[in-house]
Amino acid sequence: LWDGDALLENPVDISTHIYSFYKELFSAEPRGGVSLCADFWPLAYQVSDAENAELTLPFSPEEVGQAIASMN
Repeated sequence: LWDGDALLENPVDISTHIYSFYKELFSAEPRGGVSLCADFWPLAYQVSDAENAELTLPFSPEEVGQAIASMN
């Protein structure tokens, strides 16, 4: 796996790189610009606090490694 100019061949390095990529990709960064009003979505269609907590749990390196292993 190439990380810029560096070739990653060690499975631990590859797993760490993939973990970091997805962690950054799915991180919640404050965004500026256009936003919806607070009551735009009906309550029945909103994600609950419990669902949000589960959806925003961080990926662990083990989960990433398992996902990679399942692709082979």
